[in-house]
Amino acid sequence: GFPRQQKLGLRIQDTEDGAGVKVLDADKDSPAEKAGLQKDDIVTEIGGVKVNNTDDAREQLRENAGKSNYTIKAKRNGKEISFDIRIPKKLKTADL
Repeated sequence: GFPRQQKLGLRIQDTEDGAGVKVLDADKDSPAEKAGLQKDDIVTEIGGVKVNNTDDAREQLRENAGKSNYTIKAKRNGKEISFDIRIPKKLKTADL
């Protein structure tokens, strides 16, 4: 089986002009919120790859799922900002 994909904690929507995806919501305490992403940011790049729509974004998140950190670029009020996404490592536990 596949390792469980780490959720970024974002709800996104295609934009009218197809130049990125709009953030509808960032889950509280999620990797996305901790990185500083906010509602109405326009995500333009994930892990160094340009995204034009939600399908692109989903594909890039899948590509980066195994990494513990990567960068997302987004526009806020016309300014481009970089966000460092850090995915907490799932630690195995055992009772011995």
